[in-house]
Amino acid sequence: MNNSLIFLVKKSFINFFKKSLKKSLKAFGMILLVAYYIFIPFIMKGFISDIGLNTASGFVLIASLGTLYLTMPVTLSYFKRKGVNFKKQDINFILASPTSPKNALIYALSKEVYINLAMQVMFFIAAVFVFEISLLTSLLYILVNVVVSNLLSYSLAIIMYASEDITLKQKQGIKRIIYVILAGFTVFLLTSVISQTMASGFDLSYVTSVVTSPAVLLIPIFGWQLGWLNLIMLGLTPVRLITTVLFFASAIGLTYYAYKMRVSGEYYEDALSFSENIALLESKKGDISLSEAFGKKKKNYDYKGELKGFKSHVIFHKQLIERRRSKKYFLSFGDLFYLVAGIGIGLSPIFINDFINPDYYFEIMIGISLYLSIFFKPGSAWKSEFKNHYLFLMPDSPLNKLFNASLLEHLMSTIRAVFLAVPAGLLMGASFLEIFYAVSLQILLKVMMTYVSILIEAIIGARIGKTLAGFINILVSIIIMIVPFFALIFIGSISLFYSFLAISLYAVIVTLLFLYLCSINLRNIESLEE
Repeated sequence: MNNSLIFLVKKSFINFFKKSLKKSLKAFGMILLVAYYIFIPFIMKGFISDIGLNTASGFVLIASLGTLYLTMPVTLSYFKRKGVNFKKQDINFILASPTSPKNALIYALSKEVYINLAMQVMFFIAAVFVFEISLLTSLLYILVNVVVSNLLSYSLAIIMYASEDITLKQKQGIKRIIYVILAGFTVFLLTSVISQTMASGFDLSYVTSVVTSPAVLLIPIFGWQLGWLNLIMLGLTPVRLITTVLFFASAIGLTYYAYKMRVSGEYYEDALSFSENIALLESKKGDISLSEAFGKKKKNYDYKGELKGFKSHVIFHKQLIERRRSKKYFLSFGDLFYLVAGIGIGLSPIFINDFINPDYYFEIMIGISLYLSIFFKPGSAWKSEFKNHYLFLMPDSPLNKLFNASLLEHLMSTIRAVFLAVPAGLLMGASFLEIFYAVSLQILLKVMMTYVSILIEAIIGARIGKTLAGFINILVSIIIMIVPFFALIFIGSISLFYSFLAISLYAVIVTLLFLYLCSINLRNIESLEE
């Protein structure tokens, strides 16, 4: 970048810092967000240790899968001239200025460096404190990642995004070849692991041996990068040495090519189109579909519905119609995932020895429900409903309005609970009563957490910022779930019925409390404005 862009980066950072000081609560929320991601390794340490991945080979396995299935697809998106976001001020003051197109692209990419640095800090902490890799080895690996891997990644981005020597047809061909290689490897990995599991049980060391095999390490660019990872973590072999040399050579070669490459600004139109789409998604504040998140237009289906209901109950029917128009079969892929997960949990005792004890079906289902209720919050219909002014003009009580605005969410929670608990219960040989208890408690706990989220994220979040409200929501959710957790452990050991009764009664009381607190704060739309 030239001096003017370097000055702009510095000035933008200083202004961002000054702006954060004026909004201390939002700044505190962002600090908590960074701290959360850095401490993710400590949060996952117990689970990683329990499944035997807290070793150098476990680190290599997780990093390899992340490179193949996260880094590679993101990098390939540059072929479509996606992934580089120019803000409105960048469009007005950089793309319209005499700044060279290559420098403008480097500037846009440089704004993602802080994300990469935060990820590298997280990897370093994980390597030292979770996977028990030596400090020197971890430090060397991270330093090479920060310097060499970033040079390689940004060079690839510049070449694939802005190269005018490579035709669109050639780019599509390269992308398809890499996707075919990735799909072929995925099929090979799944078939190998499944056949091995059926023959002698599930073994993580076998998965690691497949991921670290020469066939993977010899995949151009991305496999070579894994060769360096394998070399420093697992030791020297001829294949690892060759792929490491290729990794460093490709980083130097591609960086030189990107530096010398001619860029005339042909990418401007596509960059502007992508940036406008990102700005539109950001304006929706998370209220987007899965297809929109991946850059596709939201599909609408022809469905004629009829509004029914008295007073605010019409909101529920309106949401049903809108869902039928946005979903071809009413259910989404995310809903069907619960069905797949339920079948997978039910089959796991059959194929994986000593992994799940079928006698603890009820405890397993409620434990999963507790975890999903705290950390997994799919998009909810009530979020978009609160943006409509007519919600506050309807001649009905705030309590009824809130309940009807969230009724569709309760219906979907019921469907997901049935998809998860019923197949798992039938395959694990659970009784009808256990399945009924599991489904009922999953619904009640999810309904409870829905109103907790409405109060904290929508109402309190409008005053303190969404980021800080998100952390408070997680903290409050964990505190609220302490009672069901201990009831499940202590009362469940005495009687399944008493455990079900205690958790149900607690969930109903907390639900009514938060439903009331939400309703008294939803008397006008100003309560939801930041």
